[in-house]
Amino acid sequence: MKKITAKLGTMRKAVEWVVYPPQNDSRIIIQSDTYIAAFAGPQNAIPQGKCLLSKRQSGGAYFVHLSPMCGASFVDLPDDVLAAALAAQPKSGDPVGPGVVFA
Repeated sequence: MKKITAKLGTMRKAVEWVVYPPQNDSRIIIQSDTYIAAFAGPQNAIPQGKCLLSKRQSGGAYFVHLSPMCGASFVDLPDDVLAAALAAQPKSGDPVGPGVVFA
C-alpha cells in the first residue's frame, strides 16, 4: 500500500496515511494510526475542498468513525494533500502487498 504524509484539521504534526484503493462511490479514503478521513468524489455528499475527518482514536480509527455521530467533522482539504492522495491511489496492476496485485 502506498502512503502519504499530511496534516489535516487541527493536527499539530503531520502523520503518515495509508491511501485506500478507489471506492465505488468515488470517495478517497486515507487512514493513519489514529485518524481516518474521506475526501469528496463527484457522487457523494462531501463538499469539494473539504475532508470528513474522524476525531482522534487512540485504539485506531476505522470506517465507523467517519460518522458525524462518532465525532467526525468537516475540515479544509489542502490541495497538496488531495494531489498526493490521488497520485498514491493504487491503479490496476500495482502491487499492494507481498504477492498481491490490485485488479
